[in-house]
Amino acid sequence: MKLVRFSTNGQSPRLGVLQDDRVADLTASVAATLARRGVVRSREIAATLVPASTREFLEGGAASADAVAGITEWVTVPRSGIRLHAPITDPGKFICIGLNYRDHAEETGNPIPKAPPIFPKWANAIIDPGEPILRPRGSTQLDWEVELGVVIGRTARHVTRDSALDHVFGYTIVNDASARDFQFLTSQWGAGKIFDTAAPVGPWLADRAEVPDPHALDLKTWVNGKLMQNGSTKNFIYDVRYLVSYLSGLMTLSPGDLIATGTPAGVGLGMKPQVFMNPGDVCRMEITGLGTLENPVKED
Repeated sequence: MKLVRFSTNGQSPRLGVLQDDRVADLTASVAATLARRGVVRSREIAATLVPASTREFLEGGAASADAVAGITEWVTVPRSGIRLHAPITDPGKFICIGLNYRDHAEETGNPIPKAPPIFPKWANAIIDPGEPILRPRGSTQLDWEVELGVVIGRTARHVTRDSALDHVFGYTIVNDASARDFQFLTSQWGAGKIFDTAAPVGPWLADRAEVPDPHALDLKTWVNGKLMQNGSTKNFIYDVRYLVSYLSGLMTLSPGDLIATGTPAGVGLGMKPQVFMNPGDVCRMEITGLGTLENPVKED
C-alpha cells in the first residue's frame, strides 16, 4: 500500500491509497463499505477509523487497519486531479540521525561515529512536495540531504534488532535541508536544522509490503537537473533494524513517529569548492520505490 494525503479542489487533505492512475479515498471507501452493510452512521464511524491524520490513523492500530483491509466499495478519483501533500505532517517525534553513511562522514571530515548521532526536527519543518524550501534569513549555505524516512507503526520500547522492523509501518523520502552556516555556530547542529520548511517529505508513505528490504535502496538528488547524490542504503553505518532498536532503548517510539536515517555522500558542504542552493533552484530527490520529491527554493 502506498499511503498518501491528498486533496481535490482546494479541500482539506485526507488519506488515500495510490491505485495506478487513481487514488482511493480511504474514509469515503470505508463509509461506502459500511453503508453497503447497512450501518446507519457509516460516515461518522469511517471518519473515526480513518481520520485525516496519518499519525492518528496509525494510532488506530488493528481497528483502522482492519477497516481498510475490509473495503469492498472503493471510492476513487483520477490521480491527475489531485494534489499530494506530505504523507505525514504531525509526527509525535521527528528524530534525525547524522553521519550514518561512511562516505558522507568522510566527505565532511568527521570520524565514523561510535553511536548514532541524534538531533530533532519538529513538525513546523515539514512541507509538501512542490512547496518551496525557504532559505533562512541571513543564511547563504542552504544544503540538501536525501534521506530514507522511517515511520513507526507499532509502539516500540526495548525491542530487539531481530524484531525491530515489525514495529515499522513504512518508508518515505525526507529532505533534511540544512543551513550549514547556522548548523556549525555551536557543537549542537539544531540551529541549522529546525527552520520552517527544513523538511520536505513525500510524495507517499509505502508500507513494508512495498519495501521488503530497506537496506537495498538507491538514493539520488538532483539540483537544477544536475546529479549531486547517488548512494545506497546498503552503505548504512547503522541500519534501520539497529536504529529502531537503539532508539527504542532510549525512549518509547510511538505510531506516527518519523525517523530520518541520514544521508549519503554528495552534499554541497562536502564539495570542493562547496556548492549551496540559492533562490530559484529546484531540488529533486528519488529513492527506489518511494517516488520523486521535488521542491523549489525561495528566499524567506
